[in-house]
Amino acid sequence: MLAAMLALAAAGCTSKTQEQPKPVTVTPRAQVPVGDDGASGATSMQIVAHPDDDLYFMNPDVRQSIDANDKVVSVYVTSGEADGRNKVPGRKERLKPDFAGYAGARQQGLRQAYALMAAGDPHAEWKRGVLPLPGGLQAETDTLVSHPGVVLVFLGIAQHTADDKAGGGKDVRLPALWSDPKAVSKTRVAAGSTVQESHPIDRGAVIDALAAVLDHFRPTLVRTMDLDPDMQVHDARNRLHHDQAGYSDHPDHTAAALFTYAALQRYRGPGKGAHYTVTAYRGYYNERWPQNLPDAAVRRKVAVLNAYGGAPGSCDFPAGCGDYDVGQNRAYGTGWAQRTSYRYPGNATWVLPDADGRLTAFGVLDQQAALWHESSPGSGKWQGPKLLGGGPLLPGLTAGLTHDGRWQVFAERISGLGTGPDDNSRELVVAEQDRKNGDFGPWTSLGNPEDRAARGRRVGGPVVARNADGSAQLFARNWAKGVATRHQQPDGTWTPWTQLDGGAEVQEGLAAVTDTKGRIHVFGSGHDTVHHWVQRQPGGTFEHLPTKLPLPADPPAALARPDGSLLLVIREPKTATLLAYRLPAGATEWERLQLGLAARGFGPATLLPAGEHTLIAARNDNGSTSLALWRTGKTPRWTTQPGLAVGTAALATAKGKKHTVAWLGTDAKLHAAGVK
Repeated sequence: MLAAMLALAAAGCTSKTQEQPKPVTVTPRAQVPVGDDGASGATSMQIVAHPDDDLYFMNPDVRQSIDANDKVVSVYVTSGEADGRNKVPGRKERLKPDFAGYAGARQQGLRQAYALMAAGDPHAEWKRGVLPLPGGLQAETDTLVSHPGVVLVFLGIAQHTADDKAGGGKDVRLPALWSDPKAVSKTRVAAGSTVQESHPIDRGAVIDALAAVLDHFRPTLVRTMDLDPDMQVHDARNRLHHDQAGYSDHPDHTAAALFTYAALQRYRGPGKGAHYTVTAYRGYYNERWPQNLPDAAVRRKVAVLNAYGGAPGSCDFPAGCGDYDVGQNRAYGTGWAQRTSYRYPGNATWVLPDADGRLTAFGVLDQQAALWHESSPGSGKWQGPKLLGGGPLLPGLTAGLTHDGRWQVFAERISGLGTGPDDNSRELVVAEQDRKNGDFGPWTSLGNPEDRAARGRRVGGPVVARNADGSAQLFARNWAKGVATRHQQPDGTWTPWTQLDGGAEVQEGLAAVTDTKGRIHVFGSGHDTVHHWVQRQPGGTFEHLPTKLPLPADPPAALARPDGSLLLVIREPKTATLLAYRLPAGATEWERLQLGLAARGFGPATLLPAGEHTLIAARNDNGSTSLALWRTGKTPRWTTQPGLAVGTAALATAKGKKHTVAWLGTDAKLHAAGVK
């Protein structure tokens, strides 16, 4: 059933004029034997505020982890009972609040959604139990009988408490639990739950509970919501909806993410030498940027949301058969199903050759910087990871070589994770080798483009390019969605942060390259076009240049070619097709390249020069990586490199001109393969 549905949806986005990447042949999860279920070696854990956050904001990634036979554990912090009314579309009757009933119906909806994704049958059987937690708390755990590698965990913290007369009608919500250590809420017993008693809960107890869940399931990948959502002006065009005032997301999403990161600081990891990685997702941000999922992926996403929404009488669960207001294709109207956005999309400059031609990779494991390197140039045999500290680091980092062959590693760090506005802060940091092939020195703070902690939390991850003299130029998206920069001077000190002119708002995910004249170019995807900044002269100030390029769906990929030209690749909204443009040396008008580039999936591409040609890597509809070599005057042929990628895949060339594609897997391991 599910396989047929997905095949039909995929067929809808196939173009006869474009060569599609060949799909990876995998055994559908529905056909995996019970004893082999969830045995890929990876455990992905989603921690979200409400039932359906994972389905709206993290899919298609969750579905891809299910398809890859990862163990999948989804954790719901609140009971999501809202106003207690499970509204049925088209019915006008006034419902009385039933908080326990609505909470139970939403849990049933999740069982239907995950059963559809894993077993192809929304009514597959579940084994329901109880997980004891610190302080006497309990969580309901639901395990899919035919696929025991799929587990749902309900902490059941009340989304609202105003119905509690014993508490005087005060509404203590998740954000209040985060910001006020004295605040006390409660767990809510959902109708039909295996948990039978409500329990008081405060800030410390929430962190204890999440830390215990992490230690119990030992994930190698933790997916969370956005702990630092964009600031947002709300008006007729940008409705407040369920946002928190002044920001682009629901307050519960933010609080759940903050609690998750607090719990991660206590997480002991998967054990036995294994590591974990983290990725974060935007929430209501999605409705304010172009659709970046191809229509077929949106249809698959909505099909799962329809199963979650259910319909009255479609199941045998007395409390209700789903979140009725979400079903019947109503998810199309929110603007959330059409896009999936990473808070920290990263970039491709995390794998590079060192001064001797040996490939070196950097990533974030256990919230620390990690290093891998080839045993010898071009060997394809990797050593590592070696942890370099620096944490707690946020997902994604970037690296580069100094003029004398020393590595510099740049990252964004949580410098404060407290309850007050000034106690919750972020900073950009750097560590560098003391000499070529030497040890890394201590991590040094590069501060933040913003002088107020509330604004400083909105900054993006570091992007670095090299000036003509080899010095580092650091860029980051700022709170106003513009671009800030600072430059490392010859004596090692850094200039103050400055803002690039232009007044443009861009998505997270900048691209920066240095052309053959030594000038740095910076690109960002805006609301209507791609924005371009360039140095007036090598090492000089930046000016904003109009590109007249079309609306991009995702962050851009850029490449400076040896002939002095620039290459830019973006994704087209709604189709995710890769569009390529070239700016010849000395020109001001971008040329469209008719290369017939097909694509599925979403996110930025990766570009690498390969002699006179160009290698491209792009995430595909399976969550793995598709590769193509652009040859002059020829339509590229695509191949697929199996394996789910977390973040952006990288392309690099080792000594001997051996090309390599590398990605970080859901198992928190470095994966690499040669590219012919």
